[in-house]
Amino acid sequence: MASRVIRNPIVMVLALAALPGAGPAFAQAPATPAPPVSPRVATGAMMLQSADAASTGAPAGRPTVVVPMTAERPRVDGNLDDTAWEGAAHINRFVQQRPGENTPASEATDVFIAYDEANIYFGIHAHYADVGSMRVNRSERDRVFRDDLVSIIFDPFLDQQRAYVFSVNGYGVQADSLMGGGGRGGGRGGGGGGGGGGGGLGDRSWDALFASAGHPVVDGWTAELAIPFKSLRYPARQRDQAHRWGFQIQRDIQGKDESDVWSPVLRNVASFLGQMGTLDGMTNLSTSRNLELMPTFTAVRADALDSETGVLARDNTPDAGLNVKYGLTSNLTVDFTANPDFSQIESDQPQITTNQRFPVFYPELRPFFLEGQEIFDVSGPVTFVHTRTIIDPQYGAKLTGKVGRTTLGVLVANDEAPGKTDDVSDPLYGEKAQFFFGRARYDLYSESAIGVIATDREVGDFFSRAGGVDLQLKLGETSRLQAVGLFSDQLSSDDDDPGAHRGNMYMLSFSRDGRGLSYFAQTNGISPGFRNDSGFVRRNDIRENFGSVSYRWYPESWIVSWGPRAGYTRNYDYAGIRQDEERSASVNVQFARNISIGGGYSREMERYDEIDFYKNRYHLNANINSSRRASVDLFVNGGDAIYYDGDPTVLGREREMNINFNIRPISRLSSTLRINLLHLEPLGGGEPLADVKVFRSVTSFQVTNRLTLRNILQKDTQDETISLNLLGAYRINSGTAFFVGYDDHFQQADQIEDGKFYSTRELRRTNRAIFTKIQYLFRF
Repeated sequence: MASRVIRNPIVMVLALAALPGAGPAFAQAPATPAPPVSPRVATGAMMLQSADAASTGAPAGRPTVVVPMTAERPRVDGNLDDTAWEGAAHINRFVQQRPGENTPASEATDVFIAYDEANIYFGIHAHYADVGSMRVNRSERDRVFRDDLVSIIFDPFLDQQRAYVFSVNGYGVQADSLMGGGGRGGGRGGGGGGGGGGGGLGDRSWDALFASAGHPVVDGWTAELAIPFKSLRYPARQRDQAHRWGFQIQRDIQGKDESDVWSPVLRNVASFLGQMGTLDGMTNLSTSRNLELMPTFTAVRADALDSETGVLARDNTPDAGLNVKYGLTSNLTVDFTANPDFSQIESDQPQITTNQRFPVFYPELRPFFLEGQEIFDVSGPVTFVHTRTIIDPQYGAKLTGKVGRTTLGVLVANDEAPGKTDDVSDPLYGEKAQFFFGRARYDLYSESAIGVIATDREVGDFFSRAGGVDLQLKLGETSRLQAVGLFSDQLSSDDDDPGAHRGNMYMLSFSRDGRGLSYFAQTNGISPGFRNDSGFVRRNDIRENFGSVSYRWYPESWIVSWGPRAGYTRNYDYAGIRQDEERSASVNVQFARNISIGGGYSREMERYDEIDFYKNRYHLNANINSSRRASVDLFVNGGDAIYYDGDPTVLGREREMNINFNIRPISRLSSTLRINLLHLEPLGGGEPLADVKVFRSVTSFQVTNRLTLRNILQKDTQDETISLNLLGAYRINSGTAFFVGYDDHFQQADQIEDGKFYSTRELRRTNRAIFTKIQYLFRF
């Protein structure tokens, strides 16, 4: 039975780890050939790809760099004076992917590459004709995407399915991410589409151990990186057999809204990974297995308000845990965590929950569950795997990696939260939930795969099981087809939704993403009985069809690009009653100097409380990032809106606004003010039906590359709360860090509990905590 398997998670993980290889050492995935590369793109130790490269999964006609082995490893201090760089491969020809297309880069860039058996090394010199335009700041790790960056991108399996991104700015501040296939690169912040370079829209939660250093120089900045092979997953090779990886270098120049690449990226090919070059020549890499131990210790002194007595109750909770990572092979890894510390260093981003018809989604923030989460990602109208449903685990274990063409992911954990109730008559009293997530995906060819997935949550006599298959196909250079079919089976103890439920979900979509013309069509359905306690289902009982068409022009003058978009949506329930309909039109314009403006209008019908409400809606958005000292993002959404909390339900006039102000007066100091506003009033005027304001400011001072001081201040009128968070963080690397912090939360007294406090605007402290956290990463 599934429940017995789950109650022995370590045995399950080790058994799956022992599975034999399912094919060759790496996926042989042919890709669509790209146009020949101009001779100006290749120089030094580079050469054009030979014809037989296509048989190993490398795109034909792409540039290749052959990397020499160095006998003397460079000292990673940001100075390019090491003897290792004298014989290194040298890349100095780059072309634009934005704002121009395959035109020469406006600034010169030199990149030097060498390796030894343990690391691959990069030396970078980013030149500027005008150093005053350079955007280089001292920032916290992974918070550099408004800076000028150089990003190193690897696809070790040459399958165009996933790539590792390592980025660095002019002070050597690190950022890293995982980039999936299926989209363009070179979006804002170094990413776009399916996750461009620089980690922009990739999975930034992934953290790798590597060394970097950098500093400004007379004509720009220099940096050095040492990336251990232990921080990567790659196919095994025989002795003296060369590795061949997908490879790209991308430089982002924020002041010019420019993105330059080594291997050209064309707009009429809807793939970033498929247009990467190759890195060749590395042999006899170290075969030692990666073993990491990361013990953690947390001490918290917390005071919480007892609403019955009005007294702050104190709780001192020291705790310790251990995280273990072991590389079974160069491409399979086992992770285990005992008594995991999931205390949050930073809280969730604020969201307005007033007058929401459906539940609000909050992303996962906990490191153990974040790593490898992309393996469990399945496209569709539901989030099939959402690990925030695991609230209070004692342990967790994972197996992730790739065997031949098959990507594997297994995650097991328990959860003490369901049994933590004071009611001994509750059937779940003292019970622990057992979770299982399993995923396998087989690569068919470039950016195309078929997969299966299964989840199971069991607690006491109750369960929630789900599973299914998914397919994604790349069709030519610009088109993609995706299909998903899932089922669920649940026996629920929830008082609001008890009993047995069975259901299914399906999705079929087709998209074309061209240089000018793009279009998209999708149909999906979620049956009334579909449930998944291991995921997030915002809404069920829908049969939805929608599509859009857009066109884009590229004047590449003071208007860089612009274009219109039109869309249509219709949704019925399973009884055949129309629930929603929408017609929309919008236009977006990208100007020079990092300015973009857009807007749109929609005519909508929404059925609620057995009434068809017809609505006129509009939206406006703007982004201005012309200065290195300040930027602003604005989104305004308004028009007719239903007041769901009303009795009777009525239609009102809504104005919603989200504003982000980012200020950096000096290199070490940054401050962001986020304002979320919602105002809903009756159509004929009068007292507001809803009026919510959320203000959140985050101010950081970077004392050194390792030491950060941060303050978060938030006021929320939804429940009349004010919160303060002070944090000091000293990070030696991605795993070793020390934190000390202080949290304080206040709420308006008459909002705490009716009858316990007289009506007053006086603030009462509801929570207060002082905490420290130490974690140290040992790698062997």
